[in-house]
Amino acid sequence: MIIEMDNASKQWIASKGNQVTIKILDVKACCAPGVQELIALPGKPKTLNQYQQLISNQTEFYIHKNVRSNDKLVITLSGLPLLKSLSVRIQ
Repeated sequence: MIIEMDNASKQWIASKGNQVTIKILDVKACCAPGVQELIALPGKPKTLNQYQQLISNQTEFYIHKNVRSNDKLVITLSGLPLLKSLSVRIQ
């Protein structure tokens, strides 16, 4: 798996402890098909049995096992200075 980040993301992740959890968020709707979205959160997951660990650029990534390993993940930082968050997209 290839993980790509810009410099702003690297610096923000380093300030949060160099650990990132990437997981799948299932959004279910009553009248339409559900949507799956990848999310990235700073920190380590509570339970590690559903995640694979990958170390890249001195950062520990915990990636949910349902994320395909042949995908390239691009992580970017977005939001206002006090409300920053990570975004993940597959390329």
